[in-house]
Amino acid sequence: MHPVHHQRGHWSAGCLRRERERLSVESKLLIVGGGVVGCAIALEARNIFDSVVLIDAREGLGLAASSAAIGGITPQSDDFCRGPLRVLAEESRRMYPDWLKFLESQSGVSVPFLQSGLLQVALNEEEADRLHDQVVPQWIAQGFAVEHLAPESVAGAEPLLSRQVKSAVRLPSEAALEPAVLMSALVGALTKDPGVTVMSGVRVEGVRRSGSGAEIDLGTRGTLRGDACVVAAGAWSPELVPTGERAQFPVRGQAAELRVPGSRAYSLRHHIYSKIPVEGETVSSYVVPRSDGRVVVGVTYDEDRWDEAPEEQATRSLLDALHIMVPSSDRWALLRSWAGVRPGTADGYPLIGPIDEDGRVVLATGHFGVGITLAPVTGALVTALLSRTRASESHLAALRMMNPRRFM
Repeated sequence: MHPVHHQRGHWSAGCLRRERERLSVESKLLIVGGGVVGCAIALEARNIFDSVVLIDAREGLGLAASSAAIGGITPQSDDFCRGPLRVLAEESRRMYPDWLKFLESQSGVSVPFLQSGLLQVALNEEEADRLHDQVVPQWIAQGFAVEHLAPESVAGAEPLLSRQVKSAVRLPSEAALEPAVLMSALVGALTKDPGVTVMSGVRVEGVRRSGSGAEIDLGTRGTLRGDACVVAAGAWSPELVPTGERAQFPVRGQAAELRVPGSRAYSLRHHIYSKIPVEGETVSSYVVPRSDGRVVVGVTYDEDRWDEAPEEQATRSLLDALHIMVPSSDRWALLRSWAGVRPGTADGYPLIGPIDEDGRVVLATGHFGVGITLAPVTGALVTALLSRTRASESHLAALRMMNPRRFM
């Protein structure tokens, strides 16, 4: 077998470090969806395809859920990373440092990568009990590194946190980045690759198997044909590939961005998560600092909502929770608030795998709030499927769990 050699720099995940067979004399992959998942697949798939065509309905790449994301890489703390998916998420986290270095080498864009860990804090006794009696024992049982912080040491670890913190733990391997900068690096790497064609502002009307390959219906623009097609269109994927009633649905999320006066670096040392009582309700507050003094807080969860206009009440709830966690935030300038639509699924697992027997049409969607976390490993998994590469046992377990045909 002979690998495809490209003039660009080489990135290849561990599962693909072997020679692979060309899919055709001049192989072409079609990808519908230019978010972080679609771009990660395009980046990896160039190791086995001579050309990749990346199509997105919006006027640029990464303008839907990817641009709305906060940027946590959280294989341990995220409730949606469970079972075989947690193993996959941990692998993706380990891939990130080398992945980002490769992206910088190809795009010239450096992506700041916060690796000091995540702090999960409790601001009342009830949450402190839940954290230590339920959450932490589960993490430890799964082999995660967990560092307990005594209440009196919290101020030293994170000076801006409220002095009302009753308990805190640190997850040292949890990381964070700015999705917009990650997308800039991905777009830069892909657009500089002569083997990648980006078609923005192009609506896809349909996707289907065609002979020994796949084709995409672009309506009045005609038809594109390739050796295979990947549908990675996030919440809009069911419009192209029916996956079963309620198999996938939109989940609207809202976030806000603030600037800390006088800061031009990380204003917080960690990204921070807490369940906070606000006006009789418990609000999940997740705070991620940026490398230039900005801070982002989120995020809300509203199922079956497609609208992307931020709501003042939701913004106020996010800011109130932030103020309880970080009292000085009432002096921070609100820069903007926004909303985006995530692709949720009925069982909480992504939809990754072929929808036809020959694997010419592959679905890669349903990542919900962990698209950033899972991007590198999703690119590797989908490319392995397309190249018929033998999968590891952990990958096989994850692929069985994520098989789109479980709902069909």
